[in-house]
Amino acid sequence: MDVCYHLAACCYGGDDMDQECIFVLHEFMDGEARNWFCRHVLHTNRDKLYWTFKEVLIGLYNRFVNAVTMQEAHEAFRTAVYDAQMGIQTFYDDLVGHAQNMAVYLDEFTIRETFLDGIPAEMCHTLIRNDNLLLEVNTVTEFLAYAICYEQSARTATHYDQHSSHCTTGQRQPVKVGTFLVKRSKME
Repeated sequence: MDVCYHLAACCYGGDDMDQECIFVLHEFMDGEARNWFCRHVLHTNRDKLYWTFKEVLIGLYNRFVNAVTMQEAHEAFRTAVYDAQMGIQTFYDDLVGHAQNMAVYLDEFTIRETFLDGIPAEMCHTLIRNDNLLLEVNTVTEFLAYAICYEQSARTATHYDQHSSHCTTGQRQPVKVGTFLVKRSKME
C-alpha cells in the first residue's frame, strides 16, 4: 500500500504516467518480487515489451498471491487470540487485518462473532449482561468500544488494589469491574 500512497503524493496517475509508476514500483520491491520484476518487466530480453502499471500489478498478484496465502489468512483469523498484555485493540486489529488479507472479506457478523469468542469470558459476560450489548444488534466497533472501557476499568481497579492503603489493612472490598458508555440512542 505504501507505493500507492507514494504515487498519489507524487501526482502519478493516469495512462500517460504508467511508465513512471512502473519505475517507482521497482523501488518498493525486494527479494523474489524484485527479481521477477527485473526479469519480466525491465530486462532487455523480456518476452513482453510494453507493460502497463495495471498489468505489472496483476502479474505480481498472479505470481505471488495464491490460494495457500488466502488459506493462511483464514487460518490466522480463525486462530487469533486475545493477549491481555497487548490489549483488546490489538486483538481487534489482528482480526480485521487477517480478514482484509482473505480473497473474500468476511461479513460483519462473522467478525463480531469471532471477536466475542476470542475475548475472555468475564469480559464477554460483562459486555452482554452489564452493558446490554447483543451479538445480533450491536456492531463489532460498539463491542470494541465497550471492551476498551472494560480493560481500562480493570487496569484502574488493579492499580488501586495494588496501591491503596486499604489493601494492606484488609479493609478494602473487591472492586467490581464494569463499563459505562452513553448509548447513541440516548444521546440523540
